[in-house]
Amino acid sequence: MANLFRSPALNRLLRLSPYKRAIHVSSVTSNATSKFKMTVDKDLPEIRSRTPRLVLYYTVFFSVMGGISLVFFNYERQQSPIVHSTLYSARRSQLARQTLGSNIRFKDPVPWISGSLDIVHGDVNLSYNVIGSKGIPAKLHFRSIRRERGHPFELVAWELELESGQTIDLMNDENTPLISDDASDAMLGK
Repeated sequence: MANLFRSPALNRLLRLSPYKRAIHVSSVTSNATSKFKMTVDKDLPEIRSRTPRLVLYYTVFFSVMGGISLVFFNYERQQSPIVHSTLYSARRSQLARQTLGSNIRFKDPVPWISGSLDIVHGDVNLSYNVIGSKGIPAKLHFRSIRRERGHPFELVAWELELESGQTIDLMNDENTPLISDDASDAMLGK
């Protein structure tokens, strides 16, 4: 078998390939055991860096997770009893109904509640878009703070800001319809 690979004709066929893809076979003998060493005259493929692809994957992943987090936190604010109470109170307010009409509701099917809802630290500052049956859009602002732990919240601002720039202070309504049970009074600042 060793003589087969030492033939000049076979060596010429294997070593002289115009495409440099020929296999070089040479025999190496040691301790009466025949071993063959094989080399390939082919360039190794270029290894592309994985860094740009990983950066893209991480960017997409963290962007999607950030978007999901924003939607989740907005949903939590939207389902807050304070948001429901302020919207209910705006529906019952004479000033709001005179300005926007009856059937005051969120302007968008999926409303964006901006601001902070930090009851633990005593800061509630919310705003969201509303619209009534007259079709006049407005932004409802609600601000309530608690100066010290254990004290009730104080109502600082509760107003409608129309797109025309006019501001209607709902705290000046004679029949301020904030819910009057004890649990809501502490949250709404009454």
